[in-house]
Amino acid sequence: MVFTGWMNLSQAQGFHTSTTKIELEANSLNLISKFFTADLEKAVGASVGAKESFDDKVNQYAQSKLAVRINGNKANLTYIGFQTSDKSTRLYFKVNNVSNIKEIEITNGMLVDTYSDQQNLVTFDINGVRKSFTAKKGEESGKVTL
Repeated sequence: MVFTGWMNLSQAQGFHTSTTKIELEANSLNLISKFFTADLEKAVGASVGAKESFDDKVNQYAQSKLAVRINGNKANLTYIGFQTSDKSTRLYFKVNNVSNIKEIEITNGMLVDTYSDQQNLVTFDINGVRKSFTAKKGEESGKVTL
């Protein structure tokens, strides 16, 4: 629960952060991104309370701000849905039919157009290899070689 405390501290101090965890499971790449709900609602222009509208807008927004390249090839990122609890919202994405990953590049420009200080921590846990990078305005992409 360190992340929860960090989110509370960062919100109190006016920082804008998110985390994205990327894991490989049964030939699918799973991405889980966690944001402050109010920040995400502002960026997409919809409330989590209006589920259908929020789903549509978050999907459109994510497709323009989040990208995955595997071994140099653009991957088809599918939005699965969201889950909200207290002040945070998790977004779920998947890339199907993934195999033989040698290099993975993630572009995570989520919320950087809304908050100039936005920092998106991206963590990879693939085939026992754990690596991470922080995406921010002007440096939205990171590449990991496995």
